[in-house]
Amino acid sequence: MSVPVSPTPSASLSASSSFVPALRTRGLSAARDDGSVLYDDLALVLHDGPSALVGANGVGKSTLLRQLAEGARAGTVEVAGGLHLLTQHPGPLPSRVVDLLGLGARFDALQRLLAGDGDADDAACVDDDWALETRLADAFAALGFQDLTPTSDPSQLSGGQCQQLRLLAASWCDARVLLLDEPSTFLDGDASGYWCRQFLHRAGAVLVVTHDPVWLRAMPRLVELRSDSLQWIDGGLDAWRAARDATRRRAEDALAQARTDRARAQRAVGRERQRLDQRQARGQRMREDSNQSPLLLDHAKGNAERHAGRARGALAQRLADGEAAVREAFAATDATPTPQFVDAGVVLPGARRVLRFDGVHPIADAPADVLTWDAFGPVRIGLEGRNGSGKTTLLRALRGEASLASGTVEACVPVQSLDQMLATLPDTMPALEWLASRMQAEAMDVPATRLALLGLAGARARQPLGLLSGGERMRVAIAAAAWAQPAAPLLLLDEPASHLDLDSVDALVALLRGWPGALVIVSHDPALLDALALSHRLHLDADRLHLETLDP
Repeated sequence: MSVPVSPTPSASLSASSSFVPALRTRGLSAARDDGSVLYDDLALVLHDGPSALVGANGVGKSTLLRQLAEGARAGTVEVAGGLHLLTQHPGPLPSRVVDLLGLGARFDALQRLLAGDGDADDAACVDDDWALETRLADAFAALGFQDLTPTSDPSQLSGGQCQQLRLLAASWCDARVLLLDEPSTFLDGDASGYWCRQFLHRAGAVLVVTHDPVWLRAMPRLVELRSDSLQWIDGGLDAWRAARDATRRRAEDALAQARTDRARAQRAVGRERQRLDQRQARGQRMREDSNQSPLLLDHAKGNAERHAGRARGALAQRLADGEAAVREAFAATDATPTPQFVDAGVVLPGARRVLRFDGVHPIADAPADVLTWDAFGPVRIGLEGRNGSGKTTLLRALRGEASLASGTVEACVPVQSLDQMLATLPDTMPALEWLASRMQAEAMDVPATRLALLGLAGARARQPLGLLSGGERMRVAIAAAAWAQPAAPLLLLDEPASHLDLDSVDALVALLRGWPGALVIVSHDPALLDALALSHRLHLDADRLHLETLDP
């Protein structure tokens, strides 16, 4: 269910509504297409105020949001005051900005009325929103979109600018419950902070799925989705991490104790079995040396064997109990392996020219500052700039897919790239088959091992790419860029950390720090760029492209 955008930004909800839960669910369940359970019998209550839903990639966060918005086949969803969902994957762009905002029908009706061609249906559609054009112009100006009009083509905007328009539409929605799936995707730091503040103070309930540390630190409450429960944490990211780490330590201590108890039991059982064997051997020798009748000897032998059998059964049960305790303690730990990226076979000599910039600026016809520079060897370049400054255009030019407003740029070595929309991923093709094709692998064992190291093993790796979570799709795309054959010594990465959970971001940093070739990475995450041991930063704004050489 998608709630239309209201004619005016949402006003405060009635005070009485805050005493009634905005959303209540019971018995929610979901499974993957292969039948494996995502979660079962979940219950969730949302009151007014902001909170964030966290969890590992593939645990079912987006699935849960869709169930809340569309209704669940199993369980109940009760919403008081309407609900609006901003999805992670919005689909194809419409032809006009006003349609992206969900206001196309109202805008067209207003235009007909102003031209004297409207009718009663147009008047009903416009309702009292006669200042729509002014409201849109003011909103665009506040976002810094000076040249934007309601009829502008959104395909000419950057990914971050389109995302800001979607967030604008969500902020104007009059539903009491707002669900936001990865709202900071593609946003620069300033824009992300602005929208985070907007939704923190919005009336009603706001539930955000995000891996963005800035948003998570700002949230007063987090709820973690696990396969068996939803666990609430008061406080933001730091409180959640502290609670998670404490839980992990307790679980690991319990597992270590269970393993110690199992080893102690194994030693004790070994000694008892040895004594039983010795006792049986002595009894057998005594019976052989005895002058008793065969009937009495057989009776004594039977008694001894029954006693030994009971004793051995008790010992076997003791071992089984120890094994069960270890399995139970192991299941209570966070046993999901941290995704790992293994090295790619790339060699890039330091004297080889990698990139050539000649009077470059991607979007300014008469820039104040252009870049002329040749890059050699395994340079590591971070490209930074606000939404709409031309970062993606510059990457597309390096791939030979776009021209620049000023100058020329050339990649002098083969390139592998990752675009921010993951447009190259075929939705219907299984992840394993696609990675195998990119790796030119004759057998499936190597790509299967690579996917398993990324947390996609077995049946999950054989799922079509379109059925994976956003974070899982991003992992596969990064793997294909790094391991594609023939190997390319230059990686072009546009927001590679989008949708990745915190453990996967750590694994991404480990991969890129160990990457033996050159790379150009676009990211709005300063912490990610700081962790990559960059050799250079490119600072891009509306009329300048400035190179900064960093200390090794």
